[in-house]
Amino acid sequence: MLIAILAVALLGPIGWLPARSAVPHLGYGFNVSNPGNPNLPATQFNWIKIFDVVPNNLPATVLLRVEANSSVSVSALLADIQNKLDYLDANELVVAAWEIGNEPNIDAEYGWGTTPNVAAYKDRLCAAYGALKAHDPNFIVVSAGLAPVGRLTNEHQIDDREFVAQLLDMGGGACLDAVGYHPYGYSADYDAAPDVQSADPTQNCVQGFCFRGAEKIYEVMQAHGAGDKKLWATEFGWITRPPDHCLNDPSWAGRAWQIVTEEKQASNLVGAYQYADTHWPWMGAMFVFNFDFNTAPWYPECEQMRYYGVQGRPAESALTAMPKNPATIAGRLRTNTSAVKWAVAQDLQPINLTAAVDVANYGWGALTYTATVNAGASLAPTVINPIGTLGATAQSAITLTVPNFMRAPGTYTGTLTINWYAVGAANNPRIIPLEVTVLDLPHHAYVPVISR
Repeated sequence: MLIAILAVALLGPIGWLPARSAVPHLGYGFNVSNPGNPNLPATQFNWIKIFDVVPNNLPATVLLRVEANSSVSVSALLADIQNKLDYLDANELVVAAWEIGNEPNIDAEYGWGTTPNVAAYKDRLCAAYGALKAHDPNFIVVSAGLAPVGRLTNEHQIDDREFVAQLLDMGGGACLDAVGYHPYGYSADYDAAPDVQSADPTQNCVQGFCFRGAEKIYEVMQAHGAGDKKLWATEFGWITRPPDHCLNDPSWAGRAWQIVTEEKQASNLVGAYQYADTHWPWMGAMFVFNFDFNTAPWYPECEQMRYYGVQGRPAESALTAMPKNPATIAGRLRTNTSAVKWAVAQDLQPINLTAAVDVANYGWGALTYTATVNAGASLAPTVINPIGTLGATAQSAITLTVPNFMRAPGTYTGTLTINWYAVGAANNPRIIPLEVTVLDLPHHAYVPVISR
């Protein structure tokens, strides 16, 4: 077959790296008891989740959880948020994201506090969203991380998938930037398939009790009109074995079956980040529960939260050494295309030339872009879609076309310039060289095609 055109998008150097997402989209976070923990910076995690007052010396970007259960009225919630905003402004402190409540689909101590009520939670979420966005539209508002409870709804709990469906059907999707979830691993390995029952504890994910249960939550989001939102794992982890006498402590009721070795905790946590990076473009920030509750002096020896902790355990060094692929906080435009080139056999003109230049937002903040070509250059393609907006970690393409191209043998050049804007970013334009070479070849010649 006679080939008329060669289109090449030149890319940067290729390295032998673990599989990565096309666009960095993850936040690497810890739930922490001591935000000033001197061990945190070495991990190179870029987020921490805290639960109360923001300290002055922050090692990472903050997700701040505010209480929004049934004992907190809407007015009290708004007063609490305003107090926190006043404190942050007075002390010149920054919180990037807010989690509104915790596990509102259960009535346990850390959840709703009474019979779960989706409509009541939605009212609190929307009130908080309005107040926060009025103060700073760049705040990221995350709905309360839901507890995995299986497919059972009663006076004590609401099926986590059903809770998300109801919340979105009630209009709650307009009051959040991300859906919060707690995809704990339980006994299952990080890659155990969801909703699969197995006699092997490492593969048993009955009713979604495993890390990949998050996939089912995202399926619900897609089915109920929120597939464009991110899912945030505001808590996840694996619990390790306490001293034997602690297994009789009330806080361990129903938890013994979830115990994994410290080595398994480490490999599962690293595997979870790598799996999400590779397979889940819809996942946002992921917060290990927890970094250092095992060193907090206020927790008694047998408190179960201590044994999710990673400080001083193999998981700390494994997570520190783990390759990371984080999204930035501010929007940032990138393109992996360093140049666009066409080669055309002279005798096969006129010919329509087209190319697509991929663009991506490597950040959490939205960005806008405008693409132009040098109209005075010897090659000035038409830009079909020159203006666009990219939400958090979104990607798109800019289309170039030269209809009915016909030139004498030679090389023709131009440039594509992509100007972009995002709050808090440097906004350096991306400049991509364009080139067409018309080849003085006989009609029967073949021009090879190189695809990127």
